[in-house]
Amino acid sequence: MIRQGLADHLDRRLTERTVPLTDEELARPAVVLAPHPDDETLGCGGLIALKRDRGVPVTVVFMTDGAHSHVHLVDAQELAARRRREADAACAVLGVEHSAVNHLMIRDGALSDSAQQAMELLAPLLDNSQGHQLIVPHPDESPLDHRATFQIAEQVLRRSGDTMDALLYPVWLWDQFPFTNPWSAPRNRHSSRSILRIAVRDRLGSRIPGILNRRIDVSSVLERKRAALHEHATQMRQQDDSSDWLTLADIARGDWLERSLQPNEFYAGCAVGAQRSPS
Repeated sequence: MIRQGLADHLDRRLTERTVPLTDEELARPAVVLAPHPDDETLGCGGLIALKRDRGVPVTVVFMTDGAHSHVHLVDAQELAARRRREADAACAVLGVEHSAVNHLMIRDGALSDSAQQAMELLAPLLDNSQGHQLIVPHPDESPLDHRATFQIAEQVLRRSGDTMDALLYPVWLWDQFPFTNPWSAPRNRHSSRSILRIAVRDRLGSRIPGILNRRIDVSSVLERKRAALHEHATQMRQQDDSSDWLTLADIARGDWLERSLQPNEFYAGCAVGAQRSPS
């Protein structure tokens, strides 16, 4: 299969070009920013688990309430409450203490419009995390809330004059040819125009090995990552006996979900804040 062959080729290039995280980096306390409940597990769940197994403090901040995912099938407030409980349970599986889980509860899909509020809520959390590693979505992610999460963190740090070493994690960067076939999905996240734009921008995925420069082997905690993702029931399984309730496995016929559950997690290492440069 041509698509799988191209994906395998890019995987080899990623492994060859990326540098493993060091023991010193694994030992650093971290603040994880998740645009929605489940992004913490999909993007960096393995890294979180590895840090917590070492007793390293990890704080998780959920930027939005996640209430838009199935709002056509369930009341938004009820869905937000469900997703908050799921997020807490997933973090517990990964080893994150309940007191270290924060929910900003910005309306899902409105993070950019609520940037000032989000900055005010996030600022004290980052102020109390000096010397921590920042783990945040890659700014090239297509969903608006993902891009806004990075931008808000960057603005908070620039305003305070601080800089944090960061690992930028991909979630939806994988939702493109050849890693997945975006056109095959029962639920297409992208319009045809957006699919073509991403394909051109990332040169059929060949740009990815150039923007992700770090990796970590998470094979030893991969089953825990899967178990944590299983706690996000509204995203993983049909609810309320509704056959219209689509799940993460419906995206690209499961290719995208499996992409997030590989033995390696990949990141872009950089500094975020007052000065930003590749690391």
